Amino acid sequence: MNRRSFLKNSLAASALAALPPIFPSLAHSSTTPKRILVLGGTLFLGPALVDAALIAGHTVTLFNRGVTNPDLFPHLEKLRGFRSPDANDQDLTALARRHWDVVIDVWPHDPSMAASAAELLGSRTEHYLYVSSIAAYDSNDFEKPGVDETAPLEPWSGDASEYARGKAESERRLAALCGKKLTIARPGPIKGVRDDTPDLLTWLRRSQAGGKHIAPGDGNSPVELVDVRDIARFLVLAIDQSIYGIFNLTGRPMTFREFLDKCKAATHSDAEFVWIPKDFLDQHHLDPDSTLHTFAGNFPFWRPAGSRPGLYQVSSEKAFRVGWQIRPFDETAMDCLASYRSGYGDFSAWHDYLSSEKEKQVLDAWVHRSA
Repeated sequence: MNRRSFLKNSLAASALAALPPIFPSLAHSSTTPKRILVLGGTLFLGPALVDAALIAGHTVTLFNRGVTNPDLFPHLEKLRGFRSPDANDQDLTALARRHWDVVIDVWPHDPSMAASAAELLGSRTEHYLYVSSIAAYDSNDFEKPGVDETAPLEPWSGDASEYARGKAESERRLAALCGKKLTIARPGPIKGVRDDTPDLLTWLRRSQAGGKHIAPGDGNSPVELVDVRDIARFLVLAIDQSIYGIFNLTGRPMTFREFLDKCKAATHSDAEFVWIPKDFLDQHHLDPDSTLHTFAGNFPFWRPAGSRPGLYQVSSEKAFRVGWQIRPFDETAMDCLASYRSGYGDFSAWHDYLSSEKEKQVLDAWVHRSA
C-alpha cells in the first residue's frame, strides 16, 4: 500500500514542463552545495526532488534497484541494491563506508525498512529527511479541521491501514535513531508531474468538455492538494536552510466551489457546474467516492458533510512560516493534463467513471424535479 492507497482507504472509511523555470528561487541559491543521497528517486516524488536539488546546485546520488525508470538521470551516480523489511533479504552493501551531507528517504512505509537504512546511514550524515504522510495521524484527528504537527499518530498496534500505521511507526523509529538531525515531511494528496491518479484529471477533463456537469453538494466541502514540485521545493529549502523537525505539506484548503472554479479557469472552460445536494444524488445512485472505495469515481475529492472534514483541512502554517512557497493551481493542472496527454502511467487507460449518459439523466431529473 502507498500514499495513494491511504487516501483511497480514508475515503472508504468515512509533454512535461522543462526544468529551468521550475524553481527560479532555488536556481540562485547561495548555500554551499551538498552531497545528497536519495533512497529511491525515480518514480513520482523522487524525480521532482532530484530536479530541485540539481537546480539548487547540489550533487545527487541515487540508491535503488535500477528497475523503475532506470534511464532517468543518466549523468548521476547510481548505486544499486535492494531494500526489504527482512534484514537478511536486503542488499545495502553499495552504501557501505560512504558519507553524505544529506540523506533523503522518499517512500517506504515499512518501519523495519525505514529503520534499517537509518541505522546504516544515520551516523554518516548531518541531515536525514523522511517523507511521511498525513496518513500517520490518528484517523480520529480528522473529525475536526486544522490538524497540526502536534496531533497524535496512529499506534503501531492499532487497526488503521498498514500504510498509516507503518508511516507513523517509521517516524517514531527514525526519531529515536536520528534525533535532532531529522526532518519529517507529511504531505497530503500530491498532484502534478508524473502523477497518474486521475482524481484531479477527472474534473479537468469535465471542465474541458464544456456543457453542464454535476457539482456535488453545496460547494462548501473542503479540498486540499499539493504539487509534487512544491514537496520537492520544501525538502530543498530544508536542506539549504538546515531546517529540522516535522512539517505538514498540504497546501492551502479551498472550498469545492473554489476548486471547480480553478479547474475551469485553468482550462479556459465555459462549462457550467450545477450544484445538486447529496440526498438527490443518493436517490439516483450516484455515491461519493467514500462509498465506492475509489480515488476517481463519480466525484473525486468530494467529502459530504460530516465525513472526516479535517482530512482536507490539515494545517501547513508551520511550513509556510519557515519560507515554504507553493505554485498556482493552474500550473499543477497543466502538469496533470500534460501527463495525461503523454499517456503517462495509468492515464493511458483512463475513462470517466461517471458516464455522460448517466450524468445527463440526473441533470435532467434535477431540472424537472417537483418543487
